[in-house]
Amino acid sequence: MDKNRRMIILSIIAVIIFIAIGINIRASDQGILFDVKIMDHVHNRTTPLGIAVMKKITYFGSEYFFLPLGVLILFIMIKKKNYKGILLLVLSTLGSYGLNAILKSIFVRTRPLEYFLIQQGGYSFPSGHAMVSMTFYTTMTYLLVKDKDRRGIKIALWTINFIVIGIIGFSRIYLGVHWPTDVLMGYLVGYIFYHFTTYIFFKKLSS
Repeated sequence: MDKNRRMIILSIIAVIIFIAIGINIRASDQGILFDVKIMDHVHNRTTPLGIAVMKKITYFGSEYFFLPLGVLILFIMIKKKNYKGILLLVLSTLGSYGLNAILKSIFVRTRPLEYFLIQQGGYSFPSGHAMVSMTFYTTMTYLLVKDKDRRGIKIALWTINFIVIGIIGFSRIYLGVHWPTDVLMGYLVGYIFYHFTTYIFFKKLSS
């Protein structure tokens, strides 16, 4: 079984898992599965320093950071005439934002208000920070490594990518604005969307 076919099968399984979770949390204000246990465990150990640090980290998953960074990256890509990379990054990032808005309006899950350490509006499922961070950073990493030959550099960049995304997602749980299932499903859908735009849509477009 080739890589693309395997990824399609895994994506279908992931979508089924997402839908199953989504059905259970739709229009809900309660946690499911491990949500409450993890939230209680994390929030029994919060500190003023931790809150301050997590506020900084969560910024790196927001549109206020993505917009100026994206503009900078676009200028660099234009200078290098990497127009396919520009198209991929724009489609994956804006598409991820749009899909997240649609999914939130469908599932209308209430945020875990009793855990709030910062103010946050909107619905909860799936986490926009987790989903868009997964798509944006992973697409950037793909563009950085796709022409590199050294395996060590590729491993290092992918490792950094997923550590950054993981910390951003954890910051949302720490700050009490998302249930853990919001973050995990955001990662799941974000990765599927990244895979779709990069390995399916973009390759067909460039072929």
